[in-house]
Amino acid sequence: MVTLKEAEGFAELGLWQDAWDTIDKLPADERMKPAALRLRLVICPYLEAWGPGAAVAKLLCGGDETDRKTAGCYYRDLAKLYIAHGEIDSARVALRDCVEAWPEVRPELLDDPVIARLL
Repeated sequence: MVTLKEAEGFAELGLWQDAWDTIDKLPADERMKPAALRLRLVICPYLEAWGPGAAVAKLLCGGDETDRKTAGCYYRDLAKLYIAHGEIDSARVALRDCVEAWPEVRPELLDDPVIARLL
């Protein structure tokens, strides 16, 4: 039986797909625990799994401070991706979701000249 520790080990080595696959092999109740969801969300950008990441981030927004911070970081990174591709309206939505999930990030966002123009 696989464990979350194995997935974390793969992630620490930068073996993102192996980490993702290991999480997929966990029992359903283990895959839905906050620690597994947080790890999955950290992996998403490396696999360009932005759609699945959005679903996971939404689940974490209602969690504790660590969960919300992880979701906020994901949304911030998603906003940067949208900005890089000129998708400004989508970037604004991602930034709104970022601040809603993790309000404490607002000063950091305001310090970024590209992001600050969108807020």
